Amino acid sequence: MHQKAKQDRADFEAIARQVGERAPDIRAFVVDTKEADWADPRFERGAPTLTVSPMPIKRFAPPPGALCQGHEFPKDEQYRMLARLGVPLPDWTAIAPDTVLDPQHWGPYVVVKPALGRKGAEIFIKRAGRVRYRAPEDFPAGHPARKAPLLAQRFIYTGKWPSNFRVVTFFGRALLCWHCEAAHRYVPLHSRWDFKAKGGISVVSNKSDSSYRLARDADVIALAGQAHAAFPDQPLLGTDIVRDADSGKLYVIECNPRGDAWLVSSDMGRLIEQANGLDFARQFGALEIATRALIEETRARARQR
Repeated sequence: MHQKAKQDRADFEAIARQVGERAPDIRAFVVDTKEADWADPRFERGAPTLTVSPMPIKRFAPPPGALCQGHEFPKDEQYRMLARLGVPLPDWTAIAPDTVLDPQHWGPYVVVKPALGRKGAEIFIKRAGRVRYRAPEDFPAGHPARKAPLLAQRFIYTGKWPSNFRVVTFFGRALLCWHCEAAHRYVPLHSRWDFKAKGGISVVSNKSDSSYRLARDADVIALAGQAHAAFPDQPLLGTDIVRDADSGKLYVIECNPRGDAWLVSSDMGRLIEQANGLDFARQFGALEIATRALIEETRARARQR
């Protein structure tokens, strides 16, 4: 399933063509997610079928058979799913009316974030002892806390400027991996709890002026694959991982299971590539990996219904 601006249709057409060349038992079709009346005479109604949509389907009615599509799980639900598989996460809690955070356990500062936030919006650092519940109706219109709870999460120190890894996986196979670091024009955090001394420090690394580089850290990529196992029916994840600057330990921050992560050719991905001189498709051979994964998953999952 293709969605304009989120993937270059040429990528999906190339994958479909390669699937047809390598797997004579599979016939692949690329369909726009908004195409309500799709029909193709080559499509065999009743044949075992798998529909794969990186993002939630809009108007298209999937044919009978298996369906794998993106779905927006709130972060707290993501964390519970990941924890069941033993994926390392920073300690977290939903901020409820009775929430009281002990700095002896949480540290002097915690990260406060919305369970349904996107693109780093409404993420900030706060003294643990001052974290208090606010009713959803007390937030301004449009604030994500009106739809889902705010979460408090243990702060992971990644260095003087916040940084993270993003691993894009397709059915658990890594298509690309980058390391992102906030621009050095921001106030640096020279030590883990330096917030009070400096003030105005952001803990968000993926800003428009951040710097990106391709990364091949094997432990990061392996952890992203482990995380994808918690979302077996979400075909495309963009898993964000941080490395503690002191211990070197890795933590998953979120997986973006809604599927807005085909950075190989999305509008956002292309902007990042151009600004940093990168080529995501060539890093690991993303289209080749996706082709092999689609063949394997189709053979394993396609069914009649």
